[in-house]
Amino acid sequence: MKSARLSIFSSLCKNMNIEVIELSSCPEHLETIGAWIYNEWWRTKIKGEDFLEILRKHTEKGSFPFTIVAIEDEVPVGSCCVIENDCELRPQYTPWVAAVFVKPERRCYGIASRILQEAIRVAKNQGINGLYIDCWAKTAHVYEKNGWAIFEKDVGQKDSLIMYQRISNEP
Repeated sequence: MKSARLSIFSSLCKNMNIEVIELSSCPEHLETIGAWIYNEWWRTKIKGEDFLEILRKHTEKGSFPFTIVAIEDEVPVGSCCVIENDCELRPQYTPWVAAVFVKPERRCYGIASRILQEAIRVAKNQGINGLYIDCWAKTAHVYEKNGWAIFEKDVGQKDSLIMYQRISNEP
C-alpha cells in the first residue's frame, strides 16, 4: 500500500513539472532556500547573514554538506539539507537530513518524497551508508513511506523521533 501511494505521489510530481536537483546546480536560489530554513528553524540561533554564509558552502559542486531543491516552473517549492549533525544530543550519529521544507501550498503532492529520494541518491554517490533525521512524531509517516525507520524516540523534545535510512552502496 505504501509503495502504491509513493508511486501515485511520484506521478503527481511528474505531472507538475517538478525538477529535483542539488543547490550547486541552481545557486541563484540560495537566498530563497536560506530564508525558508532560517525562518523555520534558525532565526533565534544565528544572524541571517551568518546562516547564508554557512549555506553558501552547499553551492559548491560535489560538496558535503549539500542541499536538494525542488523546482517547479523555475521557482523553488521545496528543499532539504544533508549535513554533518542536526542533533546536539546525538553527536555520534552522522550525517543527517535536516530542514525538510515544502511550501505550504505545494504540500501533499509527493514533493518531500522526491526531495528525500534525491538526497539519498546523492548521499549514496558520495559513499554515505546511511542518514539520520530528527523529526516530530506527527511527520514520521512522510519518512516511513520513503523507507526510513524509527531509530530512537523522545530524544530532546517530547514527541521527537530520530529516524534512520540505510543506504546500500553495494552494486
